[in-house]
Amino acid sequence: MKSRPLAFKLRPKTINDIIGQKHLLDKNGVIFNMIKSGKPINYIFYGYPGIGKTTLATAICNDMKLPYQIFNAAIDKKEKLVEIIDLARKIDSDYVIIIEEIHRLNRDKQDILLPYLENGSLIIFACTTENPFFSINPAIRSRCNIARLNLITPNELFEWLKNKIISNLKLKISDANLKEICQRTNGDVRATLNVIDILCKYYNAVKIDKKLLQQIMTTSYGLASSYGDEYYDILSALHKSIRGSNPDAGIYYLARLLITGDLVSLNRRLIACAYEDIGLANPPLCARVVTTCQAAVQLGLPEARLTYGQIVIEMCLSPKSNSSVLAIDKALNDVESGKAYEVPKHLKDNNYKSHAKLGNDGYIYPHDYPYHYIDQEYLPKVLKNEKYYISTSQGNESKLNEYLKKLKKLLAVKDSLK
Repeated sequence: MKSRPLAFKLRPKTINDIIGQKHLLDKNGVIFNMIKSGKPINYIFYGYPGIGKTTLATAICNDMKLPYQIFNAAIDKKEKLVEIIDLARKIDSDYVIIIEEIHRLNRDKQDILLPYLENGSLIIFACTTENPFFSINPAIRSRCNIARLNLITPNELFEWLKNKIISNLKLKISDANLKEICQRTNGDVRATLNVIDILCKYYNAVKIDKKLLQQIMTTSYGLASSYGDEYYDILSALHKSIRGSNPDAGIYYLARLLITGDLVSLNRRLIACAYEDIGLANPPLCARVVTTCQAAVQLGLPEARLTYGQIVIEMCLSPKSNSSVLAIDKALNDVESGKAYEVPKHLKDNNYKSHAKLGNDGYIYPHDYPYHYIDQEYLPKVLKNEKYYISTSQGNESKLNEYLKKLKKLLAVKDSLK
């Protein structure tokens, strides 16, 4: 007989056995009342890996006594989906298809579901680790209720294991060490039960101590696979921590990302953050971020942590300015809204002999003048008084602006002496 994983054996059969998710299973909630009424509706269950999305879907089906099949979008073929739909159409009662990883179901397969969701011949409980507003066809999404599953806290997991699981398994483990497992698996029920499974199979006769756990759990089960919604949440948290000048938070989220080994996404975010939020306040740092990211790729992990750690702290401590972002965004908005006016004639290309015949002359060459500066119009006439760049007094940006102010002041003095 095949040995089934403990996570499979202990999968809850009813919502009464679900860990956490009280916000969804409250007696005033939609799910509780859906089960009570016996009238199912389409649902999208959204949350971290191992949090129990498929488990919740199957438990609901069991409690409502609904026939169902599971379709895994990552491994099952289109033919299986069509077969399930055909079967659902023949049954004279509600039939549920539980779609695991629906974000991996390409758009044409998602579209197959539409007419059957529309006429009610099929109910779907779809599960995804990615934000459904980004990853699921809007037409599918609009026909479903969306429920976000919360992280299961280590304490919720500990209480469940201690009261309902461990006593039956007869493991020799203290509460402190059981809490250690729950803490290091970050509320991932599947990962936690996999560790317990190993203990049951290979260490059932010995006392489980901290040293043994360290040998078995060689690393923390950090919440940051290199895909899925939680990964982008951590990237966002890193960016916002740098923008907010908080080096402790910056280093923490950097560590969460380094665990995944995905340097490409990390590099893109750091470079974007440098030019978006540090910008003209510290231009040399922007260039150093680029070279640091290149160096990190050459070094690889774990050595790359040295370069990343230093640059993230420096970015947090640096003066900040987003004036260049505001300037280019305002200009882009103007251009996209139809303000694409003719270039002034004196700025047009004049690298041909007949340019004067077209009136393309009058350009004043700044290098022919003191301080290599001369005042002349550059914007189209209709935008003459438009201001795109609004300077700040942050860091190096104040020095850059002082230089331009100095040039204009010197020119004004020179003109007044004529």
